[in-house]
Amino acid sequence: MNSRKRNVQIVLAAFALTVSVAGVVSSARAEGIGAQNEVSISGGAQVLNQNDTALPDHFVNVPAVATLTHNLNSRLAFEGEFTWMIPVQQNVEISPGTTQDVKNPDVLAYQANVRASFPAANLTPYIVAGAGAATFLSTTDPDRVPQLENSQTVFAANFGAGLLYNLAEHWAVRADGREFVAFPQDGTAGLSSADGTADPIWMERGTLGLTYRF
Repeated sequence: MNSRKRNVQIVLAAFALTVSVAGVVSSARAEGIGAQNEVSISGGAQVLNQNDTALPDHFVNVPAVATLTHNLNSRLAFEGEFTWMIPVQQNVEISPGTTQDVKNPDVLAYQANVRASFPAANLTPYIVAGAGAATFLSTTDPDRVPQLENSQTVFAANFGAGLLYNLAEHWAVRADGREFVAFPQDGTAGLSSADGTADPIWMERGTLGLTYRF
């Protein structure tokens, strides 16, 4: 199966999950909510994994995540999410038999998500999915792989699940596990392999943070 067909299938799968999230909630009875909006700040670890492109596998980043949530009812919410993936220098294999202390470029991600929640007492499990873009920021520093003369913005999608634990009327702890995938086009400078092909860039993320409801 060629990379273009794989990309289409992944996009369709992410879209189907987003639609199913909305469908499950829209079929449920609308319920009132105490707070209509939320702001969440989270941090954790994010791994650029199984790339099959110019990027070595298993680059680790520290994500700083800001999320604004608008609750339509106690179960359905729309979220706007911004992530700054701060790279961590590590020893990686940049060619067969050759390792070097390097880090990937800084990455920004902006996603519009649908969240379906299942509140129970002080715990609120949820599933979430959405799409947007990711920008790999330009850098020509010798310790960066790849070195990018220009920033590259590509389509990206995400899906995952999480848990909100209520601490007080307005405060909660938010734990979140997410799978991100970015889709550079063939020939994208710095994000393609030597033959010009570019496969999806998979990124697993786990975060923990605080949510304020208002």
